Amino acid sequence: MSGGTSPLSGVSASGGPGCHGRIDRADDPALPPAVLVATGDDAPPSVVREVCAGAEEQGVPTALLDGPPGDRGRHAARESRLQVGVGVDADGAVAVHHALVPDVVLALGAGASPADLRVLGADAARIVTGLPLRTALRPA
Repeated sequence: MSGGTSPLSGVSASGGPGCHGRIDRADDPALPPAVLVATGDDAPPSVVREVCAGAEEQGVPTALLDGPPGDRGRHAARESRLQVGVGVDADGAVAVHHALVPDVVLALGAGASPADLRVLGADAARIVTGLPLRTALRPA
């Protein structure tokens, strides 16, 4: 991966400290385990940045992955070696999934505040590390 801008306009391909940017395949052995954030090119960059920043603040790296509309979070969780994935839709709605749990674990609708998005990203990382969540469990 090189620097520059990913297809997700406004989100650096290098992400930030702890973000591995956009990846083509999750099973790349060179990629450390990460919470995968599945998006499309239409996902709001500000939403993606806040979610990734929240996970990274907990010391858990993230990587961006293309995901199918409507099932991005589940796709990301299945692909992640950490079994936790986040889906970001075009409208800014966000859902956190765990590969072993059939339902959405955490979700925020479109228009969530940057602070709430960051907490949601942090909680995705806390699922990985086994720390208590900071948000209430709520379906999408």
